[in-house]
Amino acid sequence: MARAHRLLLTLAALIALAAVPAFAQAKMAQTLKAMGGKPCSATSEFFCVKISVPLDHFDAANTKRIKVAFAVRPADGTSKGLYVTATGGPGSSGIASADSYASSFVKGVLDRFDVVFFDQRGMGRSGNVNCPKAMSAYRLSTSRSDVATSAFASACTQEVRSAELLPYMGTNQAIEDLESFRIALGKPSIWLFGESYGTQYGQIYAAAHPTSLKGLIIDGVVDVTLTAPQFWTSAAKSFERVLNTTLTICDRRTRCLKDVTTSAGDVYDALQARLAKHPIRVRFPLANGQRVTRELTLGLVQTTTSGQMYSTYGRMMFLRALTAAAQGDLVPMLRLSYSNAMVDPQSLTPIVDPSWSDGAYFGVDCRDYTYYTGTSSERSTAFLNEAAQIDTLYPRIGGALFLSDYPCVWWPGSDSSNVRPAPLVNTGVPTFVIVATADPITPVDQGRAVYSRLADGYLVTTAGGPHVTFGRGNPCPDNLVNDFLLSGRLPTQRATTCSDSYVDPYIPLAPARASAFKNLKAALISFNQQLAVLPEYAYWSGTATLATGCAVTGSVRVRATRSGATYSFADCSFTASVRLTGTGTFSNNSGLTTLNVTTTGRWNEQVRYVDSSRGTTVTIVD
Repeated sequence: MARAHRLLLTLAALIALAAVPAFAQAKMAQTLKAMGGKPCSATSEFFCVKISVPLDHFDAANTKRIKVAFAVRPADGTSKGLYVTATGGPGSSGIASADSYASSFVKGVLDRFDVVFFDQRGMGRSGNVNCPKAMSAYRLSTSRSDVATSAFASACTQEVRSAELLPYMGTNQAIEDLESFRIALGKPSIWLFGESYGTQYGQIYAAAHPTSLKGLIIDGVVDVTLTAPQFWTSAAKSFERVLNTTLTICDRRTRCLKDVTTSAGDVYDALQARLAKHPIRVRFPLANGQRVTRELTLGLVQTTTSGQMYSTYGRMMFLRALTAAAQGDLVPMLRLSYSNAMVDPQSLTPIVDPSWSDGAYFGVDCRDYTYYTGTSSERSTAFLNEAAQIDTLYPRIGGALFLSDYPCVWWPGSDSSNVRPAPLVNTGVPTFVIVATADPITPVDQGRAVYSRLADGYLVTTAGGPHVTFGRGNPCPDNLVNDFLLSGRLPTQRATTCSDSYVDPYIPLAPARASAFKNLKAALISFNQQLAVLPEYAYWSGTATLATGCAVTGSVRVRATRSGATYSFADCSFTASVRLTGTGTFSNNSGLTTLNVTTTGRWNEQVRYVDSSRGTTVTIVD
């Protein structure tokens, strides 16, 4: 956590706080309590409340109602209104990420706003339309595309709970849930931040309820005027460009080029061509130290490639997996594939992420967009034909990316119209449009198009960067937005350019043999480095215990602690003849790593390894 705030656990505790902020907090807390609100968890700063809303906001004859969940952190001082975050997806749980997001907010935002997150209808606490079993089977499938996809759509809609929500999950319904909540709170003004899909949500809310808004910030921007094929064609082109640039960067970096041995693009193309013929068998390391035969498929690599393009760190991790493949080791690519497919690499069972729902993703997207016309068979043919054209234009990842919403062909309750929202003008509402040139899924051109139509728009462009930039530690976009939120101060220029990296610094693969190390200290530094980028650990949730096989021999078990993690190694090796057995710890706050281990192989010692900001020490223990 970047900052620790006092916990808002009870109304009594709020009233006990001193001076004006106490009364401000208590008033909102009392309102939420009257609505049935309770702390979202024992450690959360947010109150969770559910409100009853119409199942269909646009049909007065339909009297069915549902409950939608919101989370509110009352302002520490006198509130100027609601600061609402619409998270991405669609399919993410805003409430699940509320405390994490809020911990990075500047204090002024927490002082002056009642901070609001929500689980959109069908997501998390608002219906849980999810199908992890169907999705993991879909991603691991080796069946023909149309067969696998139609089977997934059927299996997913049978697996979900709250299936009655499916025809009513469109964004036009969801934005009315937020307006109902605003009214229930007494009609305070809203400053709305939307990221990725949340930019779609924000634009549609702004168009429907312009007088409710005092400000709109959209980051990773969807142009809602585009049809579905237009959007995915734009995204396919963008993904291809980001992938090509990432591959080129590897060729220009000495360490990456040394590991890949040839052009990174050639390695990627050769791997795709090989997988297009048939899956590749891989001997995969398990947590018990043994290896089993698994299959790496073209679908898994395509899912992994697209998934890793979203961030500068993800691109670096993708390059590490690709350089390993160049050396004949496909295990790192398979490890990354399991992470992107959300399956347990040990058992191949689905990993249930409470903050995400694939069912809700399709539930919203298949309502918001139209995918061709006619019968399911005719729509499927049209979809595949256009995907083939995209594949010709963008052969590395474009065609696969274009098929992202292919399940909508068979999705129940999908929209049959093809009417797109009008361009957002948003007269009288300052609107920040935040884009990044290396954003693959919401291309910079879409954000620029949205900005060009605004009456009071401000464009913030990051050169390079990830998908979604605000709140990620880059002071350039952060300061502009925070100045507006806290003081109402707008940028002096309509367009601002920021900078960021494209790909994080490349972390070389572990040497194959211990003879590459000049001493034990160098070997342990490499071990610690390789552990940090082990995909299962690098993308670990930080909650459930993680157990996985190491690269060469043995295994590692990681357990979460309040301050970080503990390690347990059993003959764990990333380089032949450098094996570690013992324990270790890692601190999130200080970045301190300690290892108390016995080494076997080239070195046979009991050692204490300490890595901190001050440097690295290795002590031989008698």
